[in-house]
Amino acid sequence: MKLNIPKLSFLFLLRFKFYCFTLLAFVFISSCSESGEYVDSFQWKYSTPQDQNLNGDLLGQLNQKINNGDFGEIHSLLIMRNGYLVFENYYQGFSQNQKHQIYSVTKSVTSALIGIAFDQGKLTSVDHKLLSFFPEYSAISNLDSNKKKIKLEDVLTMRSGLSWDEFSYPFSDPRNSINKLMSSSDWVKHVLDLPMVYEPGVRRNYNTGNTIFLAGILKNVYGMQAGNLARQYLFNHLGISDYEWETGALGITNTGWGLHLKPRDMIKFGLLYLKRGIWEGTRIISENWIRTSTKNYVYVSGGFSYGYHWWMMPLENISGHTSNPDDVTIAWGYGGQFIFVIPQLNMVVVSTANNKEGDDDQLTIKFLKDYIFKSVIN
Repeated sequence: MKLNIPKLSFLFLLRFKFYCFTLLAFVFISSCSESGEYVDSFQWKYSTPQDQNLNGDLLGQLNQKINNGDFGEIHSLLIMRNGYLVFENYYQGFSQNQKHQIYSVTKSVTSALIGIAFDQGKLTSVDHKLLSFFPEYSAISNLDSNKKKIKLEDVLTMRSGLSWDEFSYPFSDPRNSINKLMSSSDWVKHVLDLPMVYEPGVRRNYNTGNTIFLAGILKNVYGMQAGNLARQYLFNHLGISDYEWETGALGITNTGWGLHLKPRDMIKFGLLYLKRGIWEGTRIISENWIRTSTKNYVYVSGGFSYGYHWWMMPLENISGHTSNPDDVTIAWGYGGQFIFVIPQLNMVVVSTANNKEGDDDQLTIKFLKDYIFKSVIN
């Protein structure tokens, strides 16, 4: 006997099946997100600069000057305002899908992992002594009362007081502290063994070895390398899957300079900080850590200041805004790799480059001030 199913009922069945499939898909995606598995639900939105109250002509002039080489060798420039990508250009043969070594921008990503460790209760105080995190090293060279006083906060603010020099000689020179680190058989032990030259917490000395301590701390409190933690607790949530993170001796994650990201994924990381740790409605990093890690603990020359592995600078010459030392949060890498987070302008700016001579990496700071900030209408 042939059943005669009315057309209305048939459509109802189709819609019911579609509803069930959609519901199952939603449950699957939600469960992936909660468990830390990779989910990329981010929807890119695009706009003209003018529609986001930016002077498009001025940004066009900047684009032409970059093409002319007026700011050295820039590889990419992306501007997001009010959640819209308003400017995205690549130079010198680089493209949207090409990863770029971001050098010390890696340090700011590592700072985010330290924040997540605090949020999850793996770390409880920045006042904890550094040596307490490394009980496996029973014999430490140059151990004195100052070394015993180093706190986690001293490491985060580059005030550990350890002997370190990565700027007087080229990175390839055997006298460079980075080169010595790379040549060692245990990166954490190498830095722990260095002599003290200052009392901890007193004087800032930029020291990538401090960031290697953070890799060791994360490994010891989690039982896994920092790169794996980043994938599980940070990158998977942000929909970042195509990246590279170099390792050093004994497989330690190179938290100092080893991360390679696409510029769009750098934008995502900056946007997470602009949104005070929330991504697509989910809290990834506590607002308290965002606020604590990106305030100025140490004033640096040139109007810059330093937080927990983040740089800061004031936002100047903006109508109606009174400048503060930490208006602009900066992840800053060698050669001109930058993520700028500017809450007052609801803006994130990313640039990659190959400006490795002297202060050439500050050419990006120059065009940020002279063109991007000046393009703001309101």
